[in-house]
Amino acid sequence: MGETFNRRSLLVGAATAAATVGLNSIARGDESKSSIDDRPRLPLKILLREKPSEKCQQELREISQQVTLTDALDDANVVYGSVSADEVKKAKNLRWIQCVSAGVEHLLTPPLIDSDIIVTNGKGCYAPEISEHVFGLLFAMTRRIGYCARDQKKHQWQNAVAPIELRGMTMGIVGLGGIGRETARRAKAMDLHVIAVDAEPMTIQRMPVVDEVRLVDDGLDDLLTRADIVVNATPFTKRTHGMYGPDQFAKMKQGAYFINVSRGRIVQTDALLSALKSSHLAGAGLDVTDPEPLPENHPLWNEPNAFITPHIAGQSQFGRGRVETVFVENVRRYSQSLPMLNEVDKQKGY
Repeated sequence: MGETFNRRSLLVGAATAAATVGLNSIARGDESKSSIDDRPRLPLKILLREKPSEKCQQELREISQQVTLTDALDDANVVYGSVSADEVKKAKNLRWIQCVSAGVEHLLTPPLIDSDIIVTNGKGCYAPEISEHVFGLLFAMTRRIGYCARDQKKHQWQNAVAPIELRGMTMGIVGLGGIGRETARRAKAMDLHVIAVDAEPMTIQRMPVVDEVRLVDDGLDDLLTRADIVVNATPFTKRTHGMYGPDQFAKMKQGAYFINVSRGRIVQTDALLSALKSSHLAGAGLDVTDPEPLPENHPLWNEPNAFITPHIAGQSQFGRGRVETVFVENVRRYSQSLPMLNEVDKQKGY
């Protein structure tokens, strides 16, 4: 259990998002059993598909004189960014891809999954801002801020529906990775009871930010029936595709709130619409939708209890800097054949 937890987890302290976040506040405890092989690790040629800061580039050069930057995929041993399926087939020297996002579904093509190329991601690096966004969406509904913003545009002063307090409510978090843990930590500070489920086994002793934690396979239904607020923070995989359908929304409490800050395709949109139209759900806070972008004429726009943001939860002034810190550390580790941070299980998809 401990090994599984360490492989999946990123340091809870990543949430202390400040301009000067060190490596230990991003990814400590997430060393994985890297796919170490016997090939020489140096010299190492890096292709920067996503341009990092000058500071990051300088730190890469300072690791070793044998670490160089290249503009050619054919020469690259490492790519910072993304690679297409066709490029994976052609890139004979490629050994490792550092994805800048936490989600890797766009990257995990069959040629890459079947290869021995290592994939690492930005897991946990965006958790502070996304967890803040969870509460932004929640306050839009519970503190009526979203409704008041609409009234302001109409120059209307209305207080027909009183705001509610979160104290004592139960938040159910589906997916206890970096985002889930940072959301739980903030929820506990607001005196909520926090229950969670995850695809990997965890123990409450290792997860003090939650009151209960179970495997998703045997705990999801119970969570849905008990939670006043359901937060989806699971990665998008074959298993989670469409996991919230009519049955799941029917199991949720009358008057519950649903928040999705992961991927839109995890939710069956028609089922969500039905739950909103029937007033079974008190509201939905959505940073992601299916389809995405949401078409101009989509009925979700007209739902008065739906609050939608355009997939911006992962944006802040600090997120990319944390990814760069992980990348620099991973280059150091890779060059020395040490376990790497945030290695993705390509079969599981996270």
